[in-house]
Amino acid sequence: ETGVGKELFARHLHRCSSRRNKPMVYVNCAALPESLAETELFGHVRGAFSGAHGERMGRFEAADEGTLFLDEVGELPLSIQAKLLRVLQNGEIQRLGSDKQRQVNVRIVAATNRDLHQQVKMGEFRADLYHRLSVYPLPIPPLRERQDDIPLLAGHFLELNRSRLGMRALRLSASAELGLINYSWPGNIRELEHVISRAAIKALSRGAQRSDIVTIEPDLLDIFDGMQNLPDSENYRVDELSHVTLRQGVEQIQKSLIRQAVDKNNGSWSQAARQLDLDPSNLHKLAQRLGLK
Repeated sequence: ETGVGKELFARHLHRCSSRRNKPMVYVNCAALPESLAETELFGHVRGAFSGAHGERMGRFEAADEGTLFLDEVGELPLSIQAKLLRVLQNGEIQRLGSDKQRQVNVRIVAATNRDLHQQVKMGEFRADLYHRLSVYPLPIPPLRERQDDIPLLAGHFLELNRSRLGMRALRLSASAELGLINYSWPGNIRELEHVISRAAIKALSRGAQRSDIVTIEPDLLDIFDGMQNLPDSENYRVDELSHVTLRQGVEQIQKSLIRQAVDKNNGSWSQAARQLDLDPSNLHKLAQRLGLK
């Protein structure tokens, strides 16, 4: 999905590989006009088209011996898909307007937020290119399926904003953190980053001083369904958790929510997962980690 960190993952993969000292080249396929896609990817020679006053290296040559990251590869026009397939099969590129073949050694990392398998069925993506690209698929789960990551990521973004805004300390209240955990995050990690950034700026705009220890409360977060999904006051009170660490408090709340959901659904874990907006397998893993199973 959009915002899960596909480019970050690709860059990490490159840095951890034997190609780390070679270039990594990024291509946003969704931003490539069909008329320019071929020259962007494969380059051109002088006179190849009006305005081509000299030779130009394409992204494949620029990434030779390194990594080429094709982001949103599902957006490529069919005409360019055929030429990309030829490069992947033969390891050769041909600059626009040239008869000369050039050998390249490039590792391809392709990413998409589309269902390419469905696009193949609809004739919008070449089946042969799909099978050539999907040698080792690595699905990156959306943030709503990685609830344990939310406090860690939020803490990272809080520190970035504290440093950027020159603040002494910036933290979340327990209820604000619970709201983040309960939110569905349609925009994933990118949305979380922006929510934290806006909250920090709002805190300052409402009179907080940079020398203060600033605590972000739920009213500063633009995540309405996360707030609406909080347990009611009969089952949850922040002040009752004041004697525990933030992680311990979150785990206690998670246990309470899971127990309530399972009891409400007569012991059905699949229905409890649906109520909690969790994948059933993730709910089982979380319950095991919390000692509920």
